[in-house]
Amino acid sequence: MAPMGKTAVDALAWSLNIFSSVAIVMVNKQLMSSTGYGFRFATTLCGLHFFCTAFINLCVKREKSSASSSGDASASQTGLSEKLMESEQQQQQQQKLPLKDLVFYVVVANMSIIGLNVSLMLNTIGFYQVCKLAQIPTMCILEASFLNKKFSRKVVQAIIVVLAGVAVATVSDVEMNVTGTVAASVGVLSTSAQQILVGHLQKKHNVTSNFLLAKTSLWMAASMLVFGPIMDTLVTGGENVFEYEWTSGSLMFLAVSCGFAVLVNISQYLCIGRFSAVSFQVIGHVKTVLVFLFGFICFNAPITSKNIAGCALAVVGMIYYTQAMNKQKEDEAKGVGMIHSGSSSANLSAKV
Repeated sequence: MAPMGKTAVDALAWSLNIFSSVAIVMVNKQLMSSTGYGFRFATTLCGLHFFCTAFINLCVKREKSSASSSGDASASQTGLSEKLMESEQQQQQQQKLPLKDLVFYVVVANMSIIGLNVSLMLNTIGFYQVCKLAQIPTMCILEASFLNKKFSRKVVQAIIVVLAGVAVATVSDVEMNVTGTVAASVGVLSTSAQQILVGHLQKKHNVTSNFLLAKTSLWMAASMLVFGPIMDTLVTGGENVFEYEWTSGSLMFLAVSCGFAVLVNISQYLCIGRFSAVSFQVIGHVKTVLVFLFGFICFNAPITSKNIAGCALAVVGMIYYTQAMNKQKEDEAKGVGMIHSGSSSANLSAKV
């Protein structure tokens, strides 16, 4: 029953992340495009997303606290609520994130957002998509170099197939310039490092995804809302977010965008906490395929035979990747079992 429960929760986390990620792209397309409401201030929008996430986390924390207090009053005879409350408080006290790691994560995350925005501003869409594809091999290199992680030959093959499929489906033109290449490199490195850090910090400090999200979201919101308007003014060529003319429609889409952003942030932390950053990126390319399909359905975006062929190749690669990762985990589990068995035999021989 335990494995089935874990499988169900894993599937729910992936489904929530894919649904919310695709939905927020569709909503932001309408909010930010010139044919929609023309809100082009992406960095400020990210700050609002993190602010809403931090606010929701704060409300949930207060709700739990008040529920525990009321439960303690009604169940004072049994003492059950008091024990549960003490257990929760002890668990929260045990979960700590050093200020040094917190600041480092926020700096890396901010560099990711700014780097990607500047890259999009200075480079063509084709080169921007190529740089996004470079995140997976970059993560593999970083994890292999700093976390001593190993990837089997079949996993590497699957990653190549996925990248090839997404490249065929998305990349139309590739033009490089020195400044844009530097910005793109910063964006790729920092984004890869950020997604690795999410899982690494959870394991290093033994904290939950909700705890890490609650600790970092407020810092991310504050930094993005401070530097966001300045960054957006540079990216948009002089437009000021404070001079934007709001309408009821744009406010509604902003609220929906923030709502989906909360789901994206929560599900992203859940997924990276349960899976590796590389797995999150590879299987996450399902979102790219779905964005193409829904873009065609909702916005009449042009779709060609090359797009269809690339998406199909990417799906085949993702299926192959899933099988390869499962095989690698089985081999690693067998290897660990053999090590433990050998140790037990050695200990038994020593005792005899």
